Amino acid sequence: MTTSSKTPLDPNEFAGKRVLVTGGTKGAGKAIADRFQHGGATVIITARSAPAEKADKHFIQADGSTAEGATKVISEILNRFHGIDIMIHNVGGSSAPSGGFSTVTDEIWQQNMNENLFPAVRLDRGLLPSMIERGSGVIIHISSIKGRCRCTTPLLPTPPRRPRSLITVRPCRTRSAQKEFASLRFRRASLKPMLPQE
Repeated sequence: MTTSSKTPLDPNEFAGKRVLVTGGTKGAGKAIADRFQHGGATVIITARSAPAEKADKHFIQADGSTAEGATKVISEILNRFHGIDIMIHNVGGSSAPSGGFSTVTDEIWQQNMNENLFPAVRLDRGLLPSMIERGSGVIIHISSIKGRCRCTTPLLPTPPRRPRSLITVRPCRTRSAQKEFASLRFRRASLKPMLPQE
């Protein structure tokens, strides 16, 4: 693993922690999964396709945009790992065409809801109870800086990948959960990766 940080990695930083990273086979998801693994965590990754290279992480092949895929992930995690300590919602995307508001059909809206919102909703609903029972847990939503931008179209065909309208939902759900479970050792956050500087 390559890192630009000058701080040495602690191989036991996440020892004993079970970490789920959705969309963890490539890109940002793979980097996140690698970081947790190098910190000693038990890492579970999910994706539609198997990783290109063999890794020591636990892999669950499932389509997170479907109810069936989410059910499979939840079932395997509860049966094999008896719950999760840290959940990273990284999976998502946008395939909207250019052309403005009038080009965005109901089908495109539904597709983006299925890819960006419902995976997190379903996994939270299935795995959060075990965190509550244990009295601790961390849930992180990888979002987009477009949630803070003034966009001229409701959906964006180019990266950052998540539409602003859906991005707005995730931080609201994050704040709501933080209030609901404030008495527990439970943390929830929405992260917005920044664009690289020229």
